[in-house]
Amino acid sequence: MPAPDGTITPSLSPQEREALLGIARGKTTAETAADMGVSERTVNTHILRIGGKLGTLECAAMVELAYQQHHLDVPDPVDHVVSLPAEQRSILNGLAGGKTIEQIAADEQRPLSDVRRDARRMLRTLGASSAPYAVTRGWQFGLLGPTANPERSRDVAAVAGSA
Repeated sequence: MPAPDGTITPSLSPQEREALLGIARGKTTAETAADMGVSERTVNTHILRIGGKLGTLECAAMVELAYQQHHLDVPDPVDHVVSLPAEQRSILNGLAGGKTIEQIAADEQRPLSDVRRDARRMLRTLGASSAPYAVTRGWQFGLLGPTANPERSRDVAAVAGSA
């Protein structure tokens, strides 16, 4: 399957796609395993294989790449707008790019505790339970993906004061 840069990426098996979709929807490994009727170990194996195919071990980046490369259907947009402060937007972009919270803090030369706090706030604002689900929500809100709106990165409170 061609990636946006024209390279060919290996396709995901139906089971791998189902495992990644569960993670992309904010489900735990246990919940995804139960939905698939397999063990958690099997789901973890699928995730490791996906990481090998997509070239990352970070689940949030796997979800981002799966949307970009059409391994997963892009989620439908939501009806309302969410804006993230610049610090939270950079965390979302970093996670989608395969960075850990520690790497984001180091790159931005910010205290790790501040970045963790902003990451928790970002998750709450997006209504996400995990970094991979935050990527999905980022696509739904137009913060990530080809329709990302740079205006949404301004410093404002988001969604009824949940920032």
